[in-house]
Formats: sequence, C-alpha cells, structure tokens
Amino acid sequence: MSVPDWLSAARLILVGLLSPFALAGEERVVGMGLIAAGLTDALDGLVARRLGVASRRGAVLDAVADVVLMLSAAVWLGLMHPEIASQNGPLLAAAAFLYTASLAASLVAFGRLVDPKQLVGKVAGGLLYLFALFTLLTGTYEALLLDIALAALAVYSLQTILAATRTVHRRAMTRRTRSHAPQASNEVARSASPAITTATSAAPSTSDMTP
Repeated sequence: MSVPDWLSAARLILVGLLSPFALAGEERVVGMGLIAAGLTDALDGLVARRLGVASRRGAVLDAVADVVLMLSAAVWLGLMHPEIASQNGPLLAAAAFLYTASLAASLVAFGRLVDPKQLVGKVAGGLLYLFALFTLLTGTYEALLLDIALAALAVYSLQTILAATRTVHRRAMTRRTRSHAPQASNEVARSASPAITTATSAAPSTSDMTP
C-alpha cells in the first residue's frame, strides 16, 4: 500500500478506535478523533497527486473510508445525543433513504460509491462534518446547521440518482440500437434483392429485339 492508501485506511482504523469512546460518552475524544480523520481525508488525495501514485484502488479505499466514517459519526451522534433523532426523525430518515439510494445507484451506474468531483457532495460532507464537530465539542447541537447539511445531502443524493438513471437509460438505448442494427441491414439487403431481379428480368433480350 502507498502512503495515500495508508492515510485512507487510517480513517477506518480511527472508526474502530473511537467507537468505545463513543459508547462511553466521551464526546471531546470523539470530536478530536474526527478532526484527525478529516486531516487524513484532506491529505490522502493531495499526497497521491504529489507523489504521482493515484490509483483506482486508492480512490475506492478513500470513498469507502469516507462513507464508513460518515455513517459511524451519525451513529455516534445518535448514541450521545438521542434528542437529535427524536426531534428530527422524519428528516433524518428521508435523508438516509436518499443517500443510501444514491450510493446504490452510483455503484450500479458508475462502479463507484461516490463522485469525488461533485461540488454539492463536498459541500454536504463538509457541512455534516462541521455539524458533528460542533455538536461533539460543544455538547449541544444546532438545528439550523443540521437542516442545511441534510438539505445539501438530499440535493447531492438526488443529483447522483438522476445522473445514474440517465447513464443506465443511455446504455440501454445504445444496446437496443446495436441489437437492431444487424437486423435492419439484413432487411434492407433482402428488400433490395427482388428489385434488382425484377429490373434484370424486365430488360429486353437480344432475341426479343430481332424482327
């Protein structure tokens, strides 16, 4: 594994290390751990580009680490601040459903969990990260920040689902066009043959022209 791969894997390791502290209600420790995880997220792509070792495996590992960390942080917040779920249950459920659907759609259409180039996705992830840090380090949660973060996540999820749907539909149309193309060529060839035969038979022979 390269250095960027180890930085991405460090987020997965941090998830395992921080989970006992989350169960014990150590919000500050979990918050500091999320800061460390954020640093690894910012560094892995930068280091990969600087060293020229960017790879598909690294991109997949980065995406998986991001998703696992995000879902783990959501669970930790739910454990240490159950009022978030009780006061925002329907909104959280809708956002979770859309995000899960977007992950599945992106995996089917593009072969990846998330699109790192989507600006809305980065904004949504940054807002959720900021909300988690603010809540864990202060001990209280800001409802408006949560609403904005979930709205950005919903927009990103809908964009991903729409893009994936268009891609799948375009592929299906391309396959259908290719499958019908040989049949159309054969039909044209068959329909052209009688015309040629008729034209040939209609031409007067030498004996017919002799008086």
